Amino acid sequence: MEAGARGFAGQKGKRVRLETFFAPRQPGAGVMPSIASYGYQFKKACLLAGLVDLDGKVKYTPRSLRHFFASTALANGVPIHEVSRWLGHRSVKTTVDIYGHLLPSAWERCREILQRSMRPLPPDVTSLP
Repeated sequence: MEAGARGFAGQKGKRVRLETFFAPRQPGAGVMPSIASYGYQFKKACLLAGLVDLDGKVKYTPRSLRHFFASTALANGVPIHEVSRWLGHRSVKTTVDIYGHLLPSAWERCREILQRSMRPLPPDVTSLP
């Protein structure tokens, strides 16, 4: 990926966001930690919590937990615009592009709702268990 507003390829070819390089690095309350410091503290917390695999390596990353949160929320019916806001995406389109594949059941729910509104069940059928 070329340098640009969204990011560029880092040393190992991984995508790196530009905001990372412009974060304040000095210590203190209210100052954004460096990527290295954040990663170190996160890994340390996982080790202390026992969140490791059989090899003793940390099972989770901040990104994996973020994806877990988003996919679990969407799979359980939380509206995508709310998840988008909680993730801090600038546009719901970003959330749809990343997680939209998790919403195929939304089409089925919509179809059922439209079907019921167009052909409601007779009153005696709705009272049955």
